[in-house]
Order: sequence, then C-alpha cells, then structure tokens
Amino acid sequence: MASLMTDGQRDAFVRRVRLEMAKAGLTREALAQRASCKERTLGNLLAGQPVRDQTVAKIARVLGIDLEDVIGGGAGLEPRRSNAEGRASDDYGGYSLSAYQGYLGTYIAYRRVFSDRNELFRSVYEIDWDEDLSRLRFFELQRFRGRNSQTVTSSHAGGVHISPHTGLIHLLTTFQGALRLVTLAKFRIGDNRLRGAILTQSERDMFFQPAASAIFLEKLAVRKKNSELERLVGPLGPSDPAFRSAAQELAHIESSTVFFAGLRPANLPE
Repeated sequence: MASLMTDGQRDAFVRRVRLEMAKAGLTREALAQRASCKERTLGNLLAGQPVRDQTVAKIARVLGIDLEDVIGGGAGLEPRRSNAEGRASDDYGGYSLSAYQGYLGTYIAYRRVFSDRNELFRSVYEIDWDEDLSRLRFFELQRFRGRNSQTVTSSHAGGVHISPHTGLIHLLTTFQGALRLVTLAKFRIGDNRLRGAILTQSERDMFFQPAASAIFLEKLAVRKKNSELERLVGPLGPSDPAFRSAAQELAHIESSTVFFAGLRPANLPE
C-alpha cells in the first residue's frame, strides 16, 4: 500500500503515537473508536505496517500530532539528539543528563502477573530525554487480559525521578488520581539489568486492590523493530523459553534485592 511516509518516519510516528496514548491514558480500543478506524487497522500501524494516509491523519488529529513534520521529512518525529548539558529540576532530583546517558534506550521488562495464575508478564520500556520538560522520560508498552478474558493494550509514560540521597531510580505514572511506581536500583558494574519493585493497583471483579511485584528491566544492546517488540509483550507462561530464567531472576530480587517487610531473607537463620 502506497504511503507518504518512509519506513523510518513511520517508525518514529508510531513511537510518538504510543507516547501520546500513554500520556492521555488511551487504550488501543479507545483510540480506534475516537479515530473512527478499526482496531485491527490501528494494530497494524502500531506493528509498523503501512496503513492508509487518511487513517494516519485521523489518528494524528485525535492525538494532536502535527503531520507536517512527517510529510516534511520527519524532523519533529525522529528521536531528538540528547543535549548532554541537560539537567532535571529539583522536583526530579536535579540529576544531569550526562550522568545518565547510559540509561537511554529500550528495555525488556519482566514481573509477576497480578493474579493466581502461574505466569509472568513481559513488557517493553523506553527511556529517553524529554527536552521540553528537561528530565528523563519513560514509556512502557503492555498488553494483558482484562475482564471476560479480553485482551487490553495500554501504555504508561511519565518522568524519571532520581534522588541524590538514595541513588534509586523511580518511574512514576500519574493519571486522574491513580499512581503507579516502579523503583529500581542503578546498574551494577558490567550489568545490563535494573532490578526493583513495582507498586500499582490490580483490578478485580468488583474493586481494585494494591498490588506489588518484583521487576527487572533488561536493556537491549540494539533497538528492535516495532513489530518485533509488539510480539514480545504480554503474559509469559511456563512453556515459554524465557520463563525459567526470568522467574529465577525475580525470585533472586525477592530474596536479596528488595526488602519486603515481614518476609525473612533466605540467608538468615530461622
């Protein structure tokens, strides 16, 4: 199908769409409804496939994205070059971009599913520098089974807080009074994983309840295509080749990396 966008422009446009969806708290289903397009068509776009230019325009209009940047060469949608002199405000910890250049990039994240099923959950995080707000910014793409076993695709985005006193990294999502916090320890020397815990709320049939899990983010050496990342997102069962090693890492985090009050560390005597 002919398109006015090149593959590179389409990839950058998809990243911008996902970011704006996360900021607005829009699921894939909700955006498709607002843009008057089929959910399957939106899914094709998010997977990096070409769709009709009219559909792109409708999605851009709903999300407030200026398509002139795309048609004119993608200047406004390509990843911005980070200014190494950037510094976050004191509200975010007053850290400098130059000190955290190594944290920019794409990560595959693993945590436990917030239910009784023996499953893990895999999602994709991206961390970049937000020039407008002068801070590190994160974006998470996730997909899960909602009510009536329907698949729900949603995203999270927000600022990155790094305290100069604790050295911990906090990824905070705020939306209409709901908060979601991922707290991570910094990289260990020679390691590519950020380890910590996620605190959020889990939906039940009649209510929400506080929910927490160990979590780790593994940084990719090379960014994968959007279509490849899409296929990785979702629940992870015991039959998946990545399940065993991810489960072992989460168990290690639960026993030695994160302190859970009331739970006895494995290396202490009874």
